[in-house]
Amino acid sequence: MATLLSDAELLARLVGFDTTSHNSNLPVADFIADYLERPGVEVVRAPSEDGTKANLVVFVGASRDEAPEAGLVLSGHMDVVPALEPEWESDPFELSDGGDRWFGRGSADMKGFVALAVNRAATVEPTSLDAPLVLALTYDEEVGTLGANRLSKTWGSEAGARPLPRAAVIGEPTSLEVVRMHKGHLQMRVALKGVPAHSGYPHLGVSSIEPAAKVIGALAGLRRELEAERPQYHEFFPEVPYPALNVGTVRGGSAVNVVPEHCEIEVGARVLPGMDSEELAARIGGTVRETMSGEQAEVLIETVNIS
Repeated sequence: MATLLSDAELLARLVGFDTTSHNSNLPVADFIADYLERPGVEVVRAPSEDGTKANLVVFVGASRDEAPEAGLVLSGHMDVVPALEPEWESDPFELSDGGDRWFGRGSADMKGFVALAVNRAATVEPTSLDAPLVLALTYDEEVGTLGANRLSKTWGSEAGARPLPRAAVIGEPTSLEVVRMHKGHLQMRVALKGVPAHSGYPHLGVSSIEPAAKVIGALAGLRRELEAERPQYHEFFPEVPYPALNVGTVRGGSAVNVVPEHCEIEVGARVLPGMDSEELAARIGGTVRETMSGEQAEVLIETVNIS
């Protein structure tokens, strides 16, 4: 068993790992695993598909056969966003004491919670628990909850995998207010492919940007339709009680004198609890396909992420 650290000391160690999402999180995952391993604690490393990252699932205490989903999950993520802001006055990957607050990348979102959760798991006596305390620490939350998505799809597929408790506390910073539900995020990509040609001979080419403009207009129409709808649980989101659709980025063309061959549109939708994200994705896709009917440019619609 590793030497126990205070919450502040542990937070400093965690902040010291540069877990920006483009880096591997294996060093911090290994540190946490080594810190927690002891009798009565089961640490499971669940690797990403390419093996460069890993989720950690830590069980403290024995499972209850009569109630296999009993217990509590403390859920957090190990990655952070890049520390590129010019306002930094200290090393973002070194915890600094600001008197009434700590400064360091991830100190709030969300290594502060991870440090507290890890130390609770490190100090509780496993035999004292009636049901297991479970830590679910994931990778790549900041770039689309990729680790959590993989964990939800693959956990339990291997023989002997223990069921996870139904109750969970997710430690995202909420100014200490309890948030019992929140919207998900659907990300889609629409890629249009035309035929390039010199702008002096436009009849030899097929523009990808002109039909993209029609697609954007159609998606704006769908956005207005969605704004008029009131799905289940809309009353918990009084400011935006509908699934919010957003055309976030548009990229296309290569030069002003070339008929554009490629254009790509990225679309996001904030999905209310209880909604079927795949149904909304199909609705968005259907709008795009209907708009592109009769157009010469090819279209490819891809669901990038559902969270």
